[in-house]
Amino acid sequence: MISAIQDFSLFAALFAVMKLALLVGVIGGLVVLFKPLLLGCARAAVLVVKPKLTREQRLQRRQLATRA
Repeated sequence: MISAIQDFSLFAALFAVMKLALLVGVIGGLVVLFKPLLLGCARAAVLVVKPKLTREQRLQRRQLATRA
């Protein structure tokens, strides 16, 4: 027969697993919900680190590439 302590520890372990599953589900749902915002933030961060060249700079680079 299962003692009260073993029964409680089994209940606590089951509760911890259910809590973890709920947490993973909520985080996954938030990522899906805010995916466009997260992608926009990631693109903005890339532009901060590596800005796009201006039209004139791209033209100059293209002209240098055709000369070589």
